[in-house]
Amino acid sequence: MTLKPSRRLALAAAVSTALFAAPTTLLAAGFYLQEQGVSGLGRAYAGEAAIASDASTIYFNPAGMTRLERNEVQAGVYLLAPEAKVRRSSSTINGAPYEGRDGNNPYDPTPIPNLYWAEQYSERVWLGFGLSAPFGLKNEYNDDFFARYDSLESDLRVLNLQPSIAFDLTDRISIGGGLDLQYADATLRSATPDPGGPNPDTDGEFKLEGDNWDIGFNIGMLFDLGDDTRLGIHYRDGITHTLSGTATITEPAGGPVSVLPGQADLKLPDIASIGIRHRFNDRWTGLAQYTWFNWSNFDEIRIQLPQGNEQVLEQNYRNSYALAVGAEYEMNPRWTLRGGIQYDQTPTQTDGRSTRTPDGDRTWFSIGATLTSSDRFTFDFGYSYIHIGSEDLDVTRGFDSSGDGQADTFVNMQGTTSGHVHVLAAAMRYHF
Repeated sequence: MTLKPSRRLALAAAVSTALFAAPTTLLAAGFYLQEQGVSGLGRAYAGEAAIASDASTIYFNPAGMTRLERNEVQAGVYLLAPEAKVRRSSSTINGAPYEGRDGNNPYDPTPIPNLYWAEQYSERVWLGFGLSAPFGLKNEYNDDFFARYDSLESDLRVLNLQPSIAFDLTDRISIGGGLDLQYADATLRSATPDPGGPNPDTDGEFKLEGDNWDIGFNIGMLFDLGDDTRLGIHYRDGITHTLSGTATITEPAGGPVSVLPGQADLKLPDIASIGIRHRFNDRWTGLAQYTWFNWSNFDEIRIQLPQGNEQVLEQNYRNSYALAVGAEYEMNPRWTLRGGIQYDQTPTQTDGRSTRTPDGDRTWFSIGATLTSSDRFTFDFGYSYIHIGSEDLDVTRGFDSSGDGQADTFVNMQGTTSGHVHVLAAAMRYHF
């Protein structure tokens, strides 16, 4: 039986929901996750806005659907194995030092799937659908972590459902865009100091849980500058989620537990990219990409509680960028090899860097391959090693110990962060 495009879209959405139903597949290490296409992973995401080599172009530039040779369904999975260390330099409460352990690796290996469907609707129009997890964070520290008053647990999951459409304006210019239907779910947990003295056995705890659906958009264009050179541009709207849920407050020293309604804004960045692809000859293709992130709108997490009470967690993110270059080599009709490097600037700064995202400047080293096994099936493979530079940590949190609504206990936590990530990925593409 042949499905019409609208029925295929509904089927893709249903399969996507099933793929992402289990929480264990959603808990991603990191905050922004570039891992949205396996072939792109192998070239460190160089030229993703321009290359349009498979259905993952729906995420990076939906205009690229018009350059696909055939209809395609793609399913991919990525295994992220991050490792980070947060080492203590000093920790004080109202100026008096207290002890605490370093933060050993707070991450677990995490699988992340995504799914894309692209189909030509008419001579100049393509339809597509994508499901991805573009933002995510999952880490958890020991109860005696020296920076437990900053964070003990962070769990953020963002799912993006993206119905898309693309048009050929001319033989050389295409435009495409889509809606970003996003679901965000977050849990933030941290300790609160015991007025009798900081002690993990008698500390209190603050825990916020909330979720939200919201909508944004993305749009891109593709320009064939010649037979061998292609330029792509893409913009993705930064969505602000108002996470609504509950705040659970456990008083220190075995005190009472209060469960209150609470909410907090999660401001995701606008993302703009420009990429280029140039074919040098029948075998070699060069790629490059510049991506800008409007992270400065993520300046704080403001948690609003009943009766006008609120807790503000300063983040102090700055705008950042990523620059990637890569190449592909067509070894024979069955095998294509690729590689790339990327510099990815951290948006975090020493003044405000949190142990929730112990990040630094990242350098990607990537390799990958594509196997065309038959007329219907293609397989992509990719691996990246991401070095995360060492950065300083200096964060201060204030607490109301007297209950008068004013912060009177201040905890300062200083240290260094460093880490790396291994990413291994595979995808299957079915052409029809």
